[in-house]
Amino acid sequence: MPRILVIDDEPELREFVVMSLELNNFETVEAENGKKALLILEQEDFDCIVSDVEMPEMTGPEFLKNFRDINKIIPVIMLTGVKSLNTVVEVMKAGAQDYLVKPINVDELLIAVRKCIEFKKLKEQNILLQKENERYQQHLEEMVEKRSVQLKDALFGSLIIIASAIEAKDEYTKGHSNRVRLISLDIGTLMNLDNKQLQILEYGAMMHDVGKIGVRDAILNKNKSLTEEEFDSIMSHPAIGANIVKNISFFGPMIDCIKYHHEKFNGEGYPEGLKGENIPLLSRIVAVADTYDAITTTRPYRKEKTNIEAVQVLIDGKGTQFDPVVVDVFVMNKLYEKNYIFKDKTESESGNIKPSTIILDDEAILENFHKTKKNGESYLYDEM
Repeated sequence: MPRILVIDDEPELREFVVMSLELNNFETVEAENGKKALLILEQEDFDCIVSDVEMPEMTGPEFLKNFRDINKIIPVIMLTGVKSLNTVVEVMKAGAQDYLVKPINVDELLIAVRKCIEFKKLKEQNILLQKENERYQQHLEEMVEKRSVQLKDALFGSLIIIASAIEAKDEYTKGHSNRVRLISLDIGTLMNLDNKQLQILEYGAMMHDVGKIGVRDAILNKNKSLTEEEFDSIMSHPAIGANIVKNISFFGPMIDCIKYHHEKFNGEGYPEGLKGENIPLLSRIVAVADTYDAITTTRPYRKEKTNIEAVQVLIDGKGTQFDPVVVDVFVMNKLYEKNYIFKDKTESESGNIKPSTIILDDEAILENFHKTKKNGESYLYDEM
């Protein structure tokens, strides 16, 4: 049975409205003023409210304004003894669903009440539909997010395959790309990069050597000093890599890591001789990670160096080969104490990547890679 709250300070009129409604199968509750009505509404729910306009303590419009601040669903019919357009406009603006002019016509009252009850039902249905729609939208968002995660996982799996294909050309660099990824991420996190930058850094670090696909295996695996021509071929791999991925939108943000990780802070790197902060930040991070891992793992032209020796190379290269800030983040936070080789191996054994530690059988062929620059200076480790 629909429930109606009747508010009127005149007992006779209130009784008339209540009796008219109850005779037509409506349940009613009475309140002699707006203040008492608000107290009742704190505890009970109604399908419609019928309220007088002129009341002591709190007028009908004042009640309506206070009520609409807490409830916008229950429809309100205002009763007015004045045929004033201003009064009608006032109550409708305040949120009344309908209004009736005294003396009250029972048929008009019943029609107005039934319309309000139907209006409330429609409004409640609309709210339910809205909530269902919100839940559906949330479900869609969760599905999209889940699919996005799956897509990223698949894409990252593809990067691992590509990195593995590159490293298959050079048996001494297995796991190198993954370790550069791990080191770069640690540096980037300590430098407070945002999530988007960290993702680009992670994927870019994994792909930084993709251009070595275009370098002959004989050069990559040579265990002696390189000729000028061979070194020029090695120096082409960042540009080759950038050219390989340039037309693939997904790889677009990673191009800087691929193309500029061999640029030097003093402007003497390659392929474009960028200097200082003109070198993209993510590339400067990958450069430090790349060099550190290269020094601490065995290559065909030399044995691995200790962590401390590698750190000294980074420190010696501050401001010349490397960004001093990036080196300081690596050194001051003692990232060299982390066993990235072990971590890479652990990941590989879980099925994500392959084992990376490669030890040469014939140590007699190991020699430090050394190539003299035209100005007589020596290149630091990992010019490749």
